Amino acid sequence: MIANHSISEALPVKASYKLLHASFLVLTLLAACASPANPPPTPTSSSLLSESGATISWESLQARQPLSFGTPLPPAERTPIDGTYAKLDPSWPEWWACLRCADYRPGGGIGKLRSEQGVMRIFYDVTGWRSIASYTVEGDRLLIFNDPYCPHEVGEYRWSLEDRWGLDDRALVLDVIQDACSIELRGANLSRQEWFNCGPPNLMTGASGHYHREPGCEDLDVDALAAEAPEPPSGMVLSVYPGFSKDFTTPPDFYADASPGRQPPGAQVNYSDISIPSGLNRVLWGLNDWVEIQVDTEISAIGVQIWGKKTMGWARVLFDGQEVWRGNTLELGQHLDFYGGYIEISGFEAGPHTVRVESLGVDYRPVTVAYFGLSLDSGALP
Repeated sequence: MIANHSISEALPVKASYKLLHASFLVLTLLAACASPANPPPTPTSSSLLSESGATISWESLQARQPLSFGTPLPPAERTPIDGTYAKLDPSWPEWWACLRCADYRPGGGIGKLRSEQGVMRIFYDVTGWRSIASYTVEGDRLLIFNDPYCPHEVGEYRWSLEDRWGLDDRALVLDVIQDACSIELRGANLSRQEWFNCGPPNLMTGASGHYHREPGCEDLDVDALAAEAPEPPSGMVLSVYPGFSKDFTTPPDFYADASPGRQPPGAQVNYSDISIPSGLNRVLWGLNDWVEIQVDTEISAIGVQIWGKKTMGWARVLFDGQEVWRGNTLELGQHLDFYGGYIEISGFEAGPHTVRVESLGVDYRPVTVAYFGLSLDSGALP
């Protein structure tokens, strides 16, 4: 009887469970039909800055807007510091891949800042590092907040616009009062030096377009730079190969490291005092920075291997003091995470020769020279 009684009570319970399960399925289907197929993702600090530096430029950054991380966005109203500014940090630039470097860590090269109606955009031109934040101005105080790298920190600064050279060409000076963002690196970066005003000193000068622009303010005229590339002298052969020449089918016969290292007989490598040692490589940046090889032996070809990360910029190559190549070294070629190629000169007469690589300094990006190659009977071939 107990068994029969348990079975008889279980039947209506099981039927009720089936009905409840069916009702749940119907409600789920109705909810799915009423909801969008792909609901928009919730904005986060990482989604704002998720693209790589190679795809985000200073120009495209202007189309982006800050997000609110608990603090309301300020009204879009003009402020006393509205404008575009730039600075040239004279310390060494970042020429390596740095995936774990602290944000806002100061680095040499060009930095840009635009403050416009409560939106502040910051850009490190060498690596493409950037940020977008909100700001307000209260008297001589500047408050920065809604920064995705420190969404809940508020930085406080004392700001001033200082005249330069007695003109109305004013530079933005930021003195940090307190800012814990990125282990206080944001404050160290923004207050490290003055930010030059990229605008004209006055309306009359701005209308003419003839006024001095600080590094980082002027637009890089790539067409003009490319047009200046010379033709090799008669009889000389200039070969430009993408990739790493040590992996070529026919590599150079001898190598001379760009920094103190291997020096084949009859060859000597020299470099400027401002160039940067990096292992056996030499990093060039800024104006009048160079590395060269002097060869006093019979060879058929001399080449230079430029090989580095995506931070590289413009350079030129000279043979016995005459420019034979110039260009953006980043565009020489790419293999995995490395960029560059092998620039080789042949077809010259026997005798002492000098091949020099110079940074053009137009964009203040580093150029990594790995080594010079010497070939005896013929040039290198990929």
